Amino acid sequence: MAFGDKLRALMAERQVGLRELAKLVPCDPGHLSKVSRGRKRPSAKLVERLDELLDARGELIALTPRPTGRPTGDDPADPALWAPERVVEDIARTTLADLSVTRRDAGKQVGALLVGAALTEQLEPWITQAGRPTSPRRKSTVGLEEVERIEAWTRLLRHWDSRFRLGIRRKAVIGQLNEVADLLSTPQGAEVTRRLFAVLAELAKVAASMSFDAGQHPVAQRYYRLSLRASHAAGDRMFGANILGAMARQMLDLHRPDDALDLVRLALDGVRGDTPGRVRAMLRTREGWAYAQMGRVQAFHRTVAIAEEEFGADSGRPMPYWVTRFDQAELAGVIGARYRDLALARARAGADHRAIARRSVEYITTALQLRPPQRLRNRAFDLVGLGRACLLVDEREQAAQAVREAARICGTIRSGRVRRRLGDFYAESARYADASVIADVRAELKDRFHNDMKEHA
Repeated sequence: MAFGDKLRALMAERQVGLRELAKLVPCDPGHLSKVSRGRKRPSAKLVERLDELLDARGELIALTPRPTGRPTGDDPADPALWAPERVVEDIARTTLADLSVTRRDAGKQVGALLVGAALTEQLEPWITQAGRPTSPRRKSTVGLEEVERIEAWTRLLRHWDSRFRLGIRRKAVIGQLNEVADLLSTPQGAEVTRRLFAVLAELAKVAASMSFDAGQHPVAQRYYRLSLRASHAAGDRMFGANILGAMARQMLDLHRPDDALDLVRLALDGVRGDTPGRVRAMLRTREGWAYAQMGRVQAFHRTVAIAEEEFGADSGRPMPYWVTRFDQAELAGVIGARYRDLALARARAGADHRAIARRSVEYITTALQLRPPQRLRNRAFDLVGLGRACLLVDEREQAAQAVREAARICGTIRSGRVRRRLGDFYAESARYADASVIADVRAELKDRFHNDMKEHA
């Protein structure tokens, strides 16, 4: 099959039009039309971009002649991929494409989610390849005051709840990410360059988390990967571990514990040595989460014990700002939710699960007692988790009460991930619907979040 024929077939299969695809590349629609009809030979970079966007898994690449002797595109062996100027170029290209997508079409963005070796091999240079230093003698065109203003604005976006209260939408974050990349397209001095790359890493992670919350997993992963490369350019290995922890959480949300475990191990290998215990504890909870999904009970217990020990090992030492929210409440909430996963797996297998479910209720109750009241999204997750755990110990009144409060919060913050967890409760509670209190709360959820509950029916 000719390249143009395969391209048109994939576009029809993915239900994406030529103009929409051209916006995502981005490129001129007329040029793309000629490529699709075989009247223009595409560049190697365009072929790789089309292959990625259409999830062609190398089929488009295989239909075009490749130059020999040098790696191209996102080949993990390509040292240029992690070069600072390439990071800037890729962020500028990706954000420009995203900014051209309308809100109506945002949920239909095409692209491949990397899994297995295709993902981890691309991330290995985070450890194996040293960052390239910039010249300290270069004079900056960006002043430190401007850098400080950019950093201050970025700090406002660090947490989901703060973004919601400010009314910040995803495109505003992507627009700022594009602006900072534009500043770095002009060579700057060493300190300004380092700090702007750190801002790029943080903004890309914010864009990733917002896409993740909206259920746009390939888009979210793309921004996580860009964030990791920007943190590498900034020389911030510890923030890179934070990004890998977030990528592991995404894989756990997609029920891919093997991939999550590989990402966590990569992060732990990268921050050996003088790393605050709270950072290691955060990564260990992701590891334990993977073991819980795998049903590896003893490995889970061992990892939870390590996480609690690591968390208590800091004794007031300075730690990165981004890990301060991983406090005692978050530790208890994550462990409690994973005990619930184990209990649910045992219940489905017909095994005794009540003791493990009780541990879940205890941990999540502790998390709720410790959570600051303004952390609405975390509280909503805890409440849904508590409701699901209470079902497993047949405490139906308490389950309904917790889920009602979570639904009220979800109506305020409009979180896609919280709605999906409410959908999990809706599915799991079907077997308890003979009790009026559960039947009533299920009816309320269906009435309030009809589409989300329909997917879990």
